[in-house]
Amino acid sequence: MRLILITTVLFCTIACQKKNSSDTETALLGLYLLTPTDVVLEWGYPGSVNQFQNTELVGKTSGITVKIGGVTATAVSATASDTIQFTMPNIPGITENQAVDFTIEQNGVVVYSTKIRYRPIVSWSINQPNSQFRYIDGRDNKSFFQITATNATHVLNTFGHGLADLDIYYFTSLNATPIPIAEKRRSGAEFNKITLSSGTVYVMVKHFSGFGSSYNLQIANSGVIASSSAKLTYSGWTFNLCYDTMGTGPTTTNNCDVQMAVYNPTRSGRCTYPGDQGLTTRNYYAEGGFSTAYSENTCLNPGGGSQNEAESIFIPN
Repeated sequence: MRLILITTVLFCTIACQKKNSSDTETALLGLYLLTPTDVVLEWGYPGSVNQFQNTELVGKTSGITVKIGGVTATAVSATASDTIQFTMPNIPGITENQAVDFTIEQNGVVVYSTKIRYRPIVSWSINQPNSQFRYIDGRDNKSFFQITATNATHVLNTFGHGLADLDIYYFTSLNATPIPIAEKRRSGAEFNKITLSSGTVYVMVKHFSGFGSSYNLQIANSGVIASSSAKLTYSGWTFNLCYDTMGTGPTTTNNCDVQMAVYNPTRSGRCTYPGDQGLTTRNYYAEGGFSTAYSENTCLNPGGGSQNEAESIFIPN
C-alpha cells in the first residue's frame, strides 16, 4: 500500500508539470505528507534499552514518567541534560513496525510528546511456511523475530526483496550485540546456515542498501512443511527424488510423503537448501540409487546436482 501511494503521487507530480505550478506544488506537498516523521530509535523492540535526545527536554528529565503507545516504560533515567534512557515496553496488539505515541509526564502533566517507531518481536515458526511479508527500508531498517531453536544447524533465508540488500543477524538475550549470519551483499534473497543451541533465539533482519521492499523470512533445521511438492523421476527410476517447497502457504496435503507412499520406498536422506524463492527439501530414496552417504555428498558438495551447497543442511533419514 505504501509503495502504491508513493507511486501515485510521483505520477501525479510528473503529470502536473503539464499544468500550472500550483498543481505541482500540491503534488509535492502530498509526497511530503507521505514521508514518515516519527523518530526511529536504534533498536525500538520490547525489552531493548534506548536513548532519546531532544533539546526540548532540557529541564524536563527529572521525576518523569515515559509512556509509549500508552504503556509505561521502565528504567527511565537522564544520561544528559537533553537525553533520557529507558527500556522499551511491550505494546499489545502490534505485529508490525509502526509509529506510536511517545509522551513524557511530570507530576501527571505531559511536558513533551512526539511519535517514535515501535518494532515488535514477532514470534516465528521454523520448518513451516508463513504468509506474512514484512516491509523494510533504509529509514526503518530493522525487523525482529523470535524463534525456538534446537541443538541443530539452522538455515535462514529471506526472499522477495528484489531491489533491496538485506542482512540477517541473531542474538540470544535482549540487548545483546547482534551476531551476523548472512551478509552476502546481494539483492532479492539472503541466506546462510548456523548452528544454534536449544532455547529462545532472536533474529534481526536489517536493510543494508537499495529500495524499500517487503520480504519473507524462512527458517528450518529439518525437512520443511511444504506448500507444494513435486517428484523428479527418470525413465525406469520411479523412486528417484521428490521436492518439498516451503513457499508461503497454505500447506499442501499432497507432499512428498504422500506422493511416494504408493511406492513405499526407503528414504535415505533429506537436503534442505535455500534459494531465491526460499527453502526447499530434496528427498532421496535408497531404491533410486541414493545411499545416505551419497545423498549427503550431493547435498553439501558442488557437482552433485544440488544448489547453494555451502548453506544447505542434511538430515540423514
